[in-house]
Amino acid sequence: MDILLDGKLKCISILTRMTVSDYLGLVEKAYSNRGGISGQREALKQKTAISIRNRMIEDIKGGTILPPIVVGAVVSGDRYDEIVKGNATDEDLKNEIIIDQLSIIDGMQRTTALLKAVSEKEDVNKREIRVEYWISDNSNSLLYRMLVLNTGQVPWNVRRQIEVIFSGIIKEIRDKVNNIEVITISDSSRRSKGGQYQAGDLVELFLAFGARTWKINTKEKLTDEFTRHDFLQSSGEIDLVNLFCEVLENMVNLDILIDTKCKKSEEENTSKFKTGKDLFASQPARIGFISAAGEKIIGRPGDERSQEKIDECKRVFFDTINNVSENLKAKSDEDVLDYIDFATLNQKMERKMSKVGDYERELFYEAFKVLIDENGEVNTLGICWRAI
Repeated sequence: MDILLDGKLKCISILTRMTVSDYLGLVEKAYSNRGGISGQREALKQKTAISIRNRMIEDIKGGTILPPIVVGAVVSGDRYDEIVKGNATDEDLKNEIIIDQLSIIDGMQRTTALLKAVSEKEDVNKREIRVEYWISDNSNSLLYRMLVLNTGQVPWNVRRQIEVIFSGIIKEIRDKVNNIEVITISDSSRRSKGGQYQAGDLVELFLAFGARTWKINTKEKLTDEFTRHDFLQSSGEIDLVNLFCEVLENMVNLDILIDTKCKKSEEENTSKFKTGKDLFASQPARIGFISAAGEKIIGRPGDERSQEKIDECKRVFFDTINNVSENLKAKSDEDVLDYIDFATLNQKMERKMSKVGDYERELFYEAFKVLIDENGEVNTLGICWRAI
């Protein structure tokens, strides 16, 4: 094995080779679990693109050598240290990565072509290919490796690429964020209390945090070049995943507290926000909170803050949310209703707009910016809801 240590990312790059059969067995779970072509890149529809892939399949069947396929995995800190010391064989790595979360971070189309070639010519299974492992003890390093270092190009579709390794980030969120409950697509349950969120919604929150904007295209991709640049800059200069987890925990705890303190409401049944659990059940509210936090801590888009400045702004933000929490805890359940002021918020929601989703996201973004600017020391959140 050829081993190199990346000093910036705290990653190990290991170049090895294996049979096509071994490789496809290694990535089977990752490929089927949104790690395949539908997970990172859209299906090839153009006539020329399809022709190129078909040519690749025929070349593989004819014995061509593919460029190394890059797979990544997040392992425990102790296991990472063992690998750095060289106390791991090629077989150990295969077993380790199969056990842990694996991602195909560069080579989706080649994997698809290999599967097709094997189905048409079984002898392809016995051929050898080069595989590069990228191993780290945190997801942020793999994220940066995928987004920035893949051929040195800025990816056109950041969301799709993040989803490829997001299963690993979800694992970190579950491990690091206290009191959170992540609901996956396979779960039949729905949010019934504060602190519960769909995994897919967390992808969007992560994008909004890194880009420091509520203007995130949720359906397909980040097409705005400045938004892509701001996210890539954040992921490269700071431990974005860990910082996101810290901010998310603040939102989770606030969500649970508001749900606990606000079980009753005088709002009509037709109102959007009636009880405490309704506030952060709203994705626009979560986007507003997270993007406002990202801007406060990391800086406005385009800003390049030092780690010292980021740490100081993070402390101020955490103090702000703590002030809000202490204020809520000190109030009776009846006074909490007046403090949250759902009546004003619901009135703001009644405005007829052509782009309702954008309006709601901007409203909550501006509202939480006011809350942050006031260090959480407001007599009522109605002041925040009237920010725009």
